[in-house]
Amino acid sequence: MDVRTLVSRWFTRRSDEALVVQAESPTTLTLRHGRMLTAFDRLSRTITQQGKVVAPFGTIRHIRVFDEPSGAGAVAWWITLQLAGTGSVKVGSCPARDQAAQLAGQISTVTGAPVLFGHPTLQ
Repeated sequence: MDVRTLVSRWFTRRSDEALVVQAESPTTLTLRHGRMLTAFDRLSRTITQQGKVVAPFGTIRHIRVFDEPSGAGAVAWWITLQLAGTGSVKVGSCPARDQAAQLAGQISTVTGAPVLFGHPTLQ
């Protein structure tokens, strides 16, 4: 692979880096964003990223969907989990608002947390 291709991939978001459902079963919802895997386990009621527990379902205040500029003037729609206190967990981004809303809805169904649209604010 030449240097131009490497630089292009580094600075632009490729379509294979969009948030997608990797797997879904009665016990687990697994989402993939690039190389990052986020699993929502219904049995243990925990969220794991790359195999490490990052939060239990009970600490999720809400699921936030917001837009953020990305390369070449495009917009990425990010999904984050706002946790109790000031913590948050980035799940991933989508190029389209509808796709992000649909995935946030799936996360909401599994976790029971509400979905909010718009940029995070200080409370």
